[in-house]
Amino acid sequence: GHPFNRASLFNVGYAEAIKIREFDCFIFHDVDLIPEDDRNLYTCPGMPRHMSVAVDSMNYRLPYASLFGGVCALNKEHFQLVNGFSNEYWGWGGEDDDMSNRVKAAGLQIIRYPPDIAKYSMLRHRKEKANPQRYEKLYSGHKRYKKDGLTSLKYKVIDTKQHKLFTWFLVQLGEVS
Repeated sequence: GHPFNRASLFNVGYAEAIKIREFDCFIFHDVDLIPEDDRNLYTCPGMPRHMSVAVDSMNYRLPYASLFGGVCALNKEHFQLVNGFSNEYWGWGGEDDDMSNRVKAAGLQIIRYPPDIAKYSMLRHRKEKANPQRYEKLYSGHKRYKKDGLTSLKYKVIDTKQHKLFTWFLVQLGEVS
């Protein structure tokens, strides 16, 4: 019954993954996107990579140049440098643009494969209600980069299930007792 916080869940995924193993590459992936071309390598190059450049639901066009949502890859050093994702975005929208701004503010460049390689199909689903405060949060985001993200992440692991190809976590976000 509570709003979704995609960005905090990505931070939790990172925090729990580094407890399991010393990973050096992190792919943050919307569950509704399916890659269409196996040349779109799931690796972390020298700069953060926006991987979902051309999505069928957007007529395989990048809607705006600074987009860094859908699927993105960052190495451990870069993810720590930008302090992860903001934990302030409850509900739909804004967190990926905030991350784009964090990446640029850290002096990093977003790179992309060409659209004919970085193609995805989006599974059909009901659109979530947009967060009415997302633009206000986005506008003031630069003031929070150092204190809002990995350094302010608060959560409690409720359940964990180890599978062959992934580990599933049920978590409670926010202040926990």
